[in-house]
Amino acid sequence: MERAYDDAKYGRPSASPILECTIPSAVDPSVAPPGKHLMTMFIQYAPYTLRDGTWDDRKEQFADRCFDILDEYAPNFKRSVIARQVLTPLDLERRFALTGGNIFQGAMTFPQLFFLRPLAGYADYRTPVDNLYLCGAATHPGGGVMGACGYNAAREMLRDA
Repeated sequence: MERAYDDAKYGRPSASPILECTIPSAVDPSVAPPGKHLMTMFIQYAPYTLRDGTWDDRKEQFADRCFDILDEYAPNFKRSVIARQVLTPLDLERRFALTGGNIFQGAMTFPQLFFLRPLAGYADYRTPVDNLYLCGAATHPGGGVMGACGYNAAREMLRDA
C-alpha cells in the first residue's frame, strides 16, 4: 500500500496499484448480457495531477498495467475482456463534478473522519441553513459505506421534525 501511494504522492500513476474488483452481474444479471459479466475496478492510487504527461495521454497505459496485475492473479483475465471504460481522476471530475476526481469528497484520513467529517461542527449533518442537511460521501462515515450517510442524515431530520 505504501509503495502504491508513494508513486501517486510524487505525481505518478502507481506501478503497483491496489485493485478492488467487484462483479455486480453476479448478483444482478440484468446489468450484463446473458452469459457475460460486468466487472468494476476501483484503483488506488492515482494522482489527480501527473508530473509527466496528462491523463488523457496516459490512461490506457495505466489501465493496461492494472489488467496485467489482475492477470497475474486471474490468468487469462485480459483475454476475457470484450470492452472497457477507463475513468481517471480527471474524467471523474469532468463527468461527475467530483472535485479532484475524489469519489469520497475529501480525504479518508484521520483528520477527516468521525466527528471531523466533513469538518468540525458539521458532523451532525445539519447546516446553518434551516432544514438543509448534509449527506453524501463528504459526511460520516464516508463514501465507502453505501447509503449510510443518507440514512444518518434522514435520522437527524426525523429528530428535528
